[in-house]
Amino acid sequence: MRVIALAVVLGLIPSLGLAQAHQDRVSCVASNDAPEAAVISACTRLIEADTPSQDERAGFFHDRGNARWRSGEYKAAIADESEAITLNPAFADAYMRRGAANFEDGDVDQSIADSTKAIEIDPQNFRAYTNRGIARAKKGDPHGAIADESRAIEINPRWIAAYLARQDSRNRIGDRAGASSDLASALGIEPDGGFDGYRYRAVAFGRKKDYDHAIADIDHWISMNPASAAAYESRADARLRQDDFEHAIADASKALELNPKRSYPLRVRGSAYLHTRDLDAAIADFDASIAAAPKVGYVYGLRGRAYALKDDQDRAIADFTKQIELDPDNEQAYRARSAAYEKKHDAAAASADFEKAWAIEGARSRAPGAMPPDVAKVFETKRRKPPQNNP
Repeated sequence: MRVIALAVVLGLIPSLGLAQAHQDRVSCVASNDAPEAAVISACTRLIEADTPSQDERAGFFHDRGNARWRSGEYKAAIADESEAITLNPAFADAYMRRGAANFEDGDVDQSIADSTKAIEIDPQNFRAYTNRGIARAKKGDPHGAIADESRAIEINPRWIAAYLARQDSRNRIGDRAGASSDLASALGIEPDGGFDGYRYRAVAFGRKKDYDHAIADIDHWISMNPASAAAYESRADARLRQDDFEHAIADASKALELNPKRSYPLRVRGSAYLHTRDLDAAIADFDASIAAAPKVGYVYGLRGRAYALKDDQDRAIADFTKQIELDPDNEQAYRARSAAYEKKHDAAAASADFEKAWAIEGARSRAPGAMPPDVAKVFETKRRKPPQNNP
């Protein structure tokens, strides 16, 4: 009897293994509204099994890279998409996603190159056009960006992200009517999903300062994917803009609980702490955010403001200087450093920074929403008189 029972158990093992493999395949190729951790785990098991064909392995690396990109793990996403490209050099979506990850990692030129390669392989790849347009805008080519976003919209008129990106570029060239039309188009599209739909429409509502509707869209997204750290950080951002600092902190903390590797919720939570004058907590969050993403200039500016409020002007000036090094055309950074110099009674340095800020502001028309969305309120300042050089 025991022999028969053992044979039955042994006979089930291959079936259980096949069932797990099948489930992993389903999870690995899941939609963008699947929990990122589950996708990464499933794809990893399939990759480590080392049994599928070369093209299948390329697909598993790409899907894992896509989930890692959504999780904010940009270097890991780049590595996965590079593996996919090595296995399948004609894999357009792998180039597309690597381009997006390179952009987030600060390599704008490589982002453009990857997006261009994706378009060469697949001229209908609207995401690649969108990514390249965003990168071109970052490089100071708004007209090239508009051309790319327009092509993305031609291919997929329901792609909200392209309308939002084109809105930014049209604002930069002073085409307010075109920008307004793009925002209206983005708001008029009913989302098809959470990450690719409700997330973007929430951004559109946020640009109209309609945060109640933005939060309602993010609530839909969370209902579709309760394990999405990105969803909670987006809601934290919207609540920060509503001056609902308590709930902003709670949502940002939830995002970090779901994914401790994300740096964006640290910036949002730190900004909320800064508003409530919990300066040590704010500085701790900004420290952690800078450690995770040291090339994001405005976080130095946020930390500088916290130090300025603690009356530690030397550290504030060091942070504003770093922000200016990373973002030389940010007039707000010059204004903030000017105020810090003024408090140190260094009138010459304060005046020089103020004049620099004035020159930058006069040289361009600032675009609505151009400032990082999680910190716009923190940077709101009233125009003040230039520091005087007293004899």
